[in-house]
Amino acid sequence: METYRLEIREMETGDGIDADVYGADDLIEASTQIAYEDYDLESPSAGRPSPIVREVTADVTTTDLQFERDDAGFVFRVLGDRDELATERLADEEWGLE
Repeated sequence: METYRLEIREMETGDGIDADVYGADDLIEASTQIAYEDYDLESPSAGRPSPIVREVTADVTTTDLQFERDDAGFVFRVLGDRDELATERLADEEWGLE
Protein backbone atom coordinates (compact mmCIF):
# COMPACT_ATOMS: atom_id res chain seq x y z
CA MET A 1 0.00 0.00 0.00
CA GLU A 2 1.18 3.48 -0.82
CA THR A 3 -0.17 6.90 0.12
CA TYR A 4 -0.78 9.39 -2.68
CA ARG A 5 -1.43 13.10 -2.19
CA LEU A 6 -3.53 15.21 -4.55
CA GLU A 7 -2.73 18.93 -4.45
CA ILE A 8 -4.82 21.46 -6.37
CA ARG A 9 -3.62 25.06 -6.25
CA GLU A 10 -3.52 28.23 -8.28
CA MET A 11 -0.49 28.60 -10.56
CA GLU A 12 2.27 30.89 -9.30
CA THR A 13 1.48 33.22 -12.22
CA GLY A 14 -2.21 33.41 -11.23
CA ASP A 15 -3.22 32.36 -14.75
CA GLY A 16 -4.74 28.99 -13.92
CA ILE A 17 -4.75 25.86 -11.82
CA ASP A 18 -2.01 23.29 -11.13
CA ALA A 19 -3.00 19.82 -9.98
CA ASP A 20 -0.41 17.20 -8.98
CA VAL A 21 -0.48 13.69 -7.53
CA TYR A 22 2.53 12.93 -5.34
CA GLY A 23 3.72 9.47 -4.40
CA ALA A 24 5.16 8.35 -1.07
CA ASP A 25 8.62 9.61 -2.09
CA ASP A 26 7.16 13.11 -2.75
CA LEU A 27 7.80 12.80 -6.49
CA ILE A 28 5.05 13.86 -8.90
CA GLU A 29 3.27 10.78 -10.27
CA ALA A 30 0.69 12.66 -12.39
CA SER A 31 0.10 16.31 -13.19
CA THR A 32 -2.16 18.65 -15.14
CA GLN A 33 -2.55 22.39 -15.67
CA ILE A 34 -5.64 24.37 -16.55
CA ALA A 35 -5.43 27.87 -18.02
CA TYR A 36 -8.28 30.15 -16.91
CA GLU A 37 -8.46 31.74 -20.35
CA ASP A 38 -9.24 28.35 -21.96
CA TYR A 39 -12.54 28.39 -20.04
CA ASP A 40 -13.25 32.15 -20.25
CA LEU A 41 -12.55 32.54 -16.53
CA GLU A 42 -10.78 35.31 -14.66
CA SER A 43 -8.50 34.72 -11.70
CA PRO A 44 -9.73 35.45 -8.20
CA SER A 45 -9.62 39.13 -7.36
CA ALA A 46 -9.44 38.58 -3.59
CA GLY A 47 -6.01 36.99 -3.45
CA ARG A 48 -4.87 33.44 -3.93
CA PRO A 49 -7.37 30.71 -2.91
CA SER A 50 -6.32 28.07 -0.41
CA PRO A 51 -5.01 24.88 -2.01
CA ILE A 52 -6.99 21.65 -1.84
CA VAL A 53 -5.01 18.71 -0.44
CA ARG A 54 -6.30 15.16 -0.19
CA GLU A 55 -4.54 11.89 0.60
CA VAL A 56 -5.55 8.41 -0.48
CA THR A 57 -3.93 5.04 0.19
CA ALA A 58 -3.99 2.32 -2.46
CA ASP A 59 -2.09 -0.64 -3.85
CA VAL A 60 -1.75 0.26 -7.54
CA THR A 61 0.91 0.10 -10.24
CA THR A 62 -0.20 3.10 -12.32
CA THR A 63 -1.71 6.47 -11.45
CA ASP A 64 -3.46 9.04 -13.58
CA LEU A 65 -5.05 12.43 -12.97
CA GLN A 66 -8.04 13.55 -15.01
CA PHE A 67 -10.27 16.60 -14.87
CA GLU A 68 -13.47 17.78 -16.44
CA ARG A 69 -15.37 21.05 -16.44
CA ASP A 70 -19.01 21.21 -15.40
CA ASP A 71 -21.30 24.25 -15.36
CA ALA A 72 -19.78 25.77 -12.22
CA GLY A 73 -16.40 24.21 -11.52
CA PHE A 74 -13.82 21.52 -12.18
CA VAL A 75 -13.85 17.90 -11.04
CA PHE A 76 -10.48 16.20 -10.52
CA ARG A 77 -10.17 12.41 -10.40
CA VAL A 78 -7.18 10.40 -9.23
CA LEU A 79 -7.12 7.00 -10.92
CA GLY A 80 -5.11 3.98 -9.89
CA ASP A 81 -4.94 1.07 -12.34
CA ARG A 82 -7.91 2.78 -14.08
CA ASP A 83 -10.07 2.68 -10.92
CA GLU A 84 -11.16 5.91 -9.26
CA LEU A 85 -9.27 6.48 -6.00
CA ALA A 86 -10.31 10.04 -5.14
CA THR A 87 -12.48 12.85 -6.47
CA GLU A 88 -12.27 16.54 -5.60
CA ARG A 89 -14.48 19.33 -6.93
CA LEU A 90 -13.23 22.89 -7.24
CA ALA A 91 -16.24 25.21 -7.42
CA ASP A 92 -15.83 28.51 -9.28
CA GLU A 93 -17.70 30.36 -6.54
CA GLU A 94 -15.49 29.00 -3.75
CA TRP A 95 -12.35 30.12 -5.60
CA GLY A 96 -13.81 33.45 -6.73
CA LEU A 97 -13.55 32.62 -10.43
CA GLU A 98 -15.67 34.65 -12.81
